[in-house]
Amino acid sequence: MKKLAPFAAVVITAMPLVSHAAVSNIKSSCSYGDGGVDNVADFLQCGTVSGSLRTLYYSSHNTLFVTGKSQDTVSYGGNVKYETAPLYGFRAALGGVFLRGIDHPDPTRTVGALANNQTNFGEAYLSWQHENFKITAGDQRINLPFASDYDFRVTPILFRGIDTNYGDKINFLHATKVWRYKPWATDQFIATSAYTNVTEPTNGMWAVGAGRGVELGAEKLQGQVWYESYDDYTNIFYSEGHLRFPAMPHAPEIGAQFIRGTSEGRALAGKVDNTSYGLQFGLAIIPRLEWKLNYDHIAASPNSWKNGALVAPYAHSASSGSYFAQPFFTSTEDLGSGNAYSTNLSYRASEELLVGTRYSFMDLKPSAKAASINQSEYLVYFTWKLTRLLKGLSLTDSAGVQTSSSYDKNFWQNRLAVQYDF
Repeated sequence: MKKLAPFAAVVITAMPLVSHAAVSNIKSSCSYGDGGVDNVADFLQCGTVSGSLRTLYYSSHNTLFVTGKSQDTVSYGGNVKYETAPLYGFRAALGGVFLRGIDHPDPTRTVGALANNQTNFGEAYLSWQHENFKITAGDQRINLPFASDYDFRVTPILFRGIDTNYGDKINFLHATKVWRYKPWATDQFIATSAYTNVTEPTNGMWAVGAGRGVELGAEKLQGQVWYESYDDYTNIFYSEGHLRFPAMPHAPEIGAQFIRGTSEGRALAGKVDNTSYGLQFGLAIIPRLEWKLNYDHIAASPNSWKNGALVAPYAHSASSGSYFAQPFFTSTEDLGSGNAYSTNLSYRASEELLVGTRYSFMDLKPSAKAASINQSEYLVYFTWKLTRLLKGLSLTDSAGVQTSSSYDKNFWQNRLAVQYDF
């Protein structure tokens, strides 16, 4: 922690200066309504600069249950993007990503996700929007089940493709085609996947989805369905629904999900035969104190990948994606089949401070002949966001331990992030 403190102070001081200097170069007299600007000069001069600058410090002991493998890693970087003003519905954007490590002399003691320096273009796209319809082509962020920027690292996960949406976040029709993606550990767009043991390039993936929300008296019902096809890996059908009772005491919420994954093409990661069912229950115990209980059952399939686990080409080893029950340090879909449980308690102490704790238990088997991993994770976390002075600056810490009957030693990790969004 000693080597983090002075650098964090420098970053905190410099972040507002970087963003304010960038914004000051944009025409200050710009003012336009929903119709946007009406000439090319204002199209370029009336744009906006946004981004995120971060310092991450990871400290691990017995990393991923490897006895004696300790890692302490500090890195900084982020992403910056310039987006033009709208002209006849069109916008163009260009951004960059960068990542630098601090004192990484020993690769064995460095967290791989933060190890490699990055300097390259990030988001670069052209979009067109008319009322509730939007289409974006180029290098961009997308938000699909198991294909999104779920994971928290220094640089974002990006996708090269075409993304279209009609509607809003609740009522929508959506279609996406992806040819390449950029993981958080590199600044290159690649034609493979997060499965590092697979080197064959593919044609990416495509997806279609729909969402709908209705009010049933005082109750609110919301659901979504998706079909995703990852070339030469897997086809995934995903569905999720939530029923909320905001007028009842403690505003209870019930959620359900169903996931079906099957092999596609050459099935490069292995045969896929996944069937998952999930349930979720939530309560507002008191104002600002929320509790959730999550459960997922992953049906065993002895002759398929990880005994019936879900193949997720862009979320493997990065995030548990859309599963209700998930740990923080590892991923549900990578651990096998069986039963997964988690519970989360979070308290919004103020507008600036969120504190919470989570427990997860993975009663999962990576193969038919293996014993359950019986993995427990105990996690505490907080996020402190400044809303007045230095607005956009935040401090987040997540600390926890994983235990498993499959290993002799426990896996400890702490993740500390200083972040400035602008």
